[in-house]
Amino acid sequence: MSWSDVASLALAIFLVLVGVGLFYLFFRLGGLFGQLDNSVEEITDETVPILTRVQVTVDEVNAQLGHVDEIMTTAVSATKSAEQAASTVSKAVTAPARALSGVTASASEALRSFKARRAAGRPSDPPRHESPY
Repeated sequence: MSWSDVASLALAIFLVLVGVGLFYLFFRLGGLFGQLDNSVEEITDETVPILTRVQVTVDEVNAQLGHVDEIMTTAVSATKSAEQAASTVSKAVTAPARALSGVTASASEALRSFKARRAAGRPSDPPRHESPY
């Protein structure tokens, strides 16, 4: 046997061992991918119903927010109407109250002037000047 035959035999044994090692590696890797596939299926089976329930919940919340928006719009409208009514009533009451206040102030001043003239001994009417003609 020559060195070349020994080298060829060693190379053949090495390649057979590498092949067996690779076969074992791929066999284990196939088992790992099978477990990974099962895990992904289980997670998918558990998450899809949860996501469906979340979607239903979000849809219901959106519907309720739509109702709240309608309520807020109605409340704002009612507030504006009440404000306009209060403003109208205020204007309707203020104008006559100002007029009555003016009349009362004038009457009070006239009465005070009348009392002051009377207390001073003067006649209530100012003296008239007769014309010399």
